[in-house]
Amino acid sequence: MSATAPKRIKQGKASLIGGIAVGIAVLVLWTVIAREVGFTGALTVILGLVVATSVAAWIRIADL
Repeated sequence: MSATAPKRIKQGKASLIGGIAVGIAVLVLWTVIAREVGFTGALTVILGLVVATSVAAWIRIADL
């Protein structure tokens, strides 16, 4: 009996690129909507970055 190494699932670049694209789109939409309702400033941008990063990570992880 020979021991074989476990096979790894090859991670595609599509989920990485898709996650980044969705993250950028979320940030753009967040910024536009925030500006339309009158919220401006650094805190709004920081919250948008947190939300966009979270969504991008979710897309990347969920697609594995």
